[in-house]
Amino acid sequence: MKEELYTIPVNEALEQDGECLFCTLNKKLESDILNYILGPSYMEEDIRGETDKLGFCKKHYAQMYGEQNRLGVALMVDTHLKHVREELKKLLDAEQAKKPAKKGLFKKADEGGSELTAYLTELEDSCYACNRMNVRMKSYIDTFFHLWKREPEFKEKIRNSKGFCLEHFNMVLSEGKKRLDDAKYAELLSVTAPLELKQLDTIQEDVDWFIQKFDYRFKDEPWKNSKDALPRAIQRLSALTVEE
Repeated sequence: MKEELYTIPVNEALEQDGECLFCTLNKKLESDILNYILGPSYMEEDIRGETDKLGFCKKHYAQMYGEQNRLGVALMVDTHLKHVREELKKLLDAEQAKKPAKKGLFKKADEGGSELTAYLTELEDSCYACNRMNVRMKSYIDTFFHLWKREPEFKEKIRNSKGFCLEHFNMVLSEGKKRLDDAKYAELLSVTAPLELKQLDTIQEDVDWFIQKFDYRFKDEPWKNSKDALPRAIQRLSALTVEE
């Protein structure tokens, strides 16, 4: 299989033999982006302009705070706070300046919210890191289907992998429906469906044995493959990578 620059991350992730191809890609991508953000990039004007406007989600604030570069985080938070305060002050002034609407007997109250609440809601869902990850993940999906359509060896790699977590399995099938004709979609399903069921069976057995090991009658029995069964099960069910 001929390697192209854009196919390397997908093939390297497959070689790691993780619980889910796209979870492996996502974890590496997230690490790279956060390292980039907390590196010299936070002094770049265009990056700071975006982080000032967008900020970060709860998850990425927590991850960045857990790193050693507190100064980098503080600099981004400082200018983001200034941006938010300026926007919020304008919207609060406008909201307070509004005259109360007269309500007739049959007139309903405005249920559409306001620019103020719309901005606050948008801010809750806004994250510079998530935006960058979404763009890159879309390119990984494109690469997956490019390889699936053109490289028989890639199909064998998928067949011999552990498949996908349920969230990314849904993504693969949904995208496959859009990108493949009926025959090729049926082939995708014929490869991935047995793989998913087999992996769920394996994880179920491992979780069952993990639970059994808490019974004194089995305390001297070997753990087999169950020591990491719980984080593997959580990842398979939710796409959440749990650190042991």
